[in-house]
Amino acid sequence: MSTMQSNYAGMTIIERLKVTGQFETFKRALKKNKAKARQILESLKLDQKSIERLLSTKKW
Repeated sequence: MSTMQSNYAGMTIIERLKVTGQFETFKRALKKNKAKARQILESLKLDQKSIERLLSTKKW
């Protein structure tokens, strides 16, 4: 496991997005480009169940 991956342990999804500088990009992609949003979440090492849940939520 890389250092960055091990640093994700215990972080929320929002924290992961912010620490990687992808928070705003993810929010825009979630509205206009679900494939890009999925790619961002996968890069943060989220499991597929969490990714599906996040992509279907309206809370962002």
